Amino acid sequence: MAFLDLFRPKKTKIVHTPKEVTLLSTITCPHCGHKKQETMPEDACQFFYECESCHEVIKPLEGDCCVYCSYGSEKCPPIQKDESCC
Repeated sequence: MAFLDLFRPKKTKIVHTPKEVTLLSTITCPHCGHKKQETMPEDACQFFYECESCHEVIKPLEGDCCVYCSYGSEKCPPIQKDESCC
């Protein structure tokens, strides 16, 4: 190793690791406040969800891709991975 090599910046290897995705989300009904933990689909968006308590069918808020992004404790898997959804 030459003397000047000690002062050159070292090359660093950038490693991209996949984000860990949470599949469990607690969805809260906007009508009655009922909460239920659900397992989100990994490969599809859930656009409709029927509350098991009041039986209202909820849809995502404007600008959200699915009911988990609007009413869940966790965003849907594609959004968690910074991917486009649906």
